[in-house]
Order: sequence, then C-alpha cells, then structure tokens
Amino acid sequence: MQEYNKTDRQVHWLSQVLAKTNRAFLPEKEDDSHTNLYFDPVSGKLTGRWVEHKQQKIFLALNVRAMHFEWMDQHLGIKDTISVFNKTMQEIEQDVSVYPQSVGLPAEKIFRELHFEIPDYKIGRIASNDINESGIQKWSYFRQLANEACLHFLGFLQAESEIRIWPHHFDTGVYAQVSPGFGIGFGLAMEDSMAGQSYFYLAGYASGTEIDYKKLAGLSDGQWITNGAWKGSVLTLNRLTGQNLKTDNQMIQSFIQEAANGYLHQKL
Repeated sequence: MQEYNKTDRQVHWLSQVLAKTNRAFLPEKEDDSHTNLYFDPVSGKLTGRWVEHKQQKIFLALNVRAMHFEWMDQHLGIKDTISVFNKTMQEIEQDVSVYPQSVGLPAEKIFRELHFEIPDYKIGRIASNDINESGIQKWSYFRQLANEACLHFLGFLQAESEIRIWPHHFDTGVYAQVSPGFGIGFGLAMEDSMAGQSYFYLAGYASGTEIDYKKLAGLSDGQWITNGAWKGSVLTLNRLTGQNLKTDNQMIQSFIQEAANGYLHQKL
C-alpha cells in the first residue's frame, strides 16, 4: 500500500487548488460543500464544481492519469491545460488562474489560504519521476471502489446523498440521516494513526441519546474502534484484493450491512 498512500498524499496536496477554485467562484455554504470534489473514474479526473458565467459553465479538473489540471467547458471540451510538474503550489495557482481571468472571472480569491490545514507532506514541487504509475492505478481503483461502495450504502439505507471527496480530510464519503436524532456516515479515509493505514469507515452519530457500543456484535471483516474520541467501525484496505471489484464490493457490502445493523437494531 506504500505506492497508494504516496499517491493519495500527492493528489490530496494538489486537490487544494480545486478547493480554492471552488471557493473563489461559488456561493459559500455553511457545511463547506461548495469546496468539495468528485472522482470521475470514467475520465480519470478529480473534478471541482460547475462555475456559471455569462450563460456558460466551466469547471476545473485534475487529470490524475496525466497529472495536469484542465479547465473544462459544458461540452466537456478542454479549454486550458496546466502542468503540475516542477512548480510550487503558488505557481500552479497562478497558471490555473489565467483561463478564468481570460473569460472575465475575477480570480484573486484562488490565492487566499483555506480555512483549514492539511498535513505537511513535505511536498514543495512534484517532478514527473515522483509519479508512480502503479500508485495512480491503485488510487483510481480504490476511489472508484469507494464511489460504488457509497452507492451500496445509500441503497441499503434507502437514503440520498452526494458522493463527494472533502478536501480537508480527503475522504470519499456520504452521510445518511436515518431518523431525526440519528445519522450514519460512511466512506474511504486516508491512512492515519488510528487505523495504521487507509480504510473504509462506518460510524453512527446520535443526538439526544447515547449509542451503546457494548451491544454491538463483532464484524466478519473489519473491527469496531470505541476507545477514542472517534467511535465506529473500520475495514482496512489490506483486507481487500485491490484488483477484483466484484470480490471487494462483496466484502464491503457485508461490512456495511453488519456495521449499520449494529446501530439500527438499537432503534436510535
């Protein structure tokens, strides 16, 4: 998983440009969802949100396969391409700002710092030989798997939610409000000290009542983590094949059903 985690950190670092661009051109939302992203496995692109301007629509995307940014129009035509190699973050932002300025969009907000900080990955610039093709393939595979798993989670709970990547913690996640006082979050998280590696998570959030974690049964795959500030269930990526979508989806579906039922049977 070393190659995957390295690529995850590189893409997370670059994704801040997408978050800043979203923030620069879109109305602010209280939950910060105007800054979040989506991974499109069809095109292999990490995309921002649509920006409407003068009866036209454009959006910025990071082509993960080619490792460059692209400004796209409403016909999915590429209007500008920006290389990321051998550039500082400030230089990338400057190059990204050129196209929107050319069509009359004020781009100065792109350069403002975000209201959150991501970990210091010690990335100053990315050279072409820093990119690992196997890492990109693994990253694309697991983010596609996360999209599909989120759909399965929403279908299981008969809920609706956007499947998005949040630029702060960089998880592909969804949230379902099960009842007025109880909801469940699900997604794919980056490697951290809690799990020791990247993992799928499922966690319940209750208001006005308390979740009794002692009543939760063990999981066939995955484990409950209940001894810290965050409580929930995790399925680490080393439990999956990393190459067979059908097999991996089956394991994740079992994880979703068992973990979600642990909460639902408490009738929160």
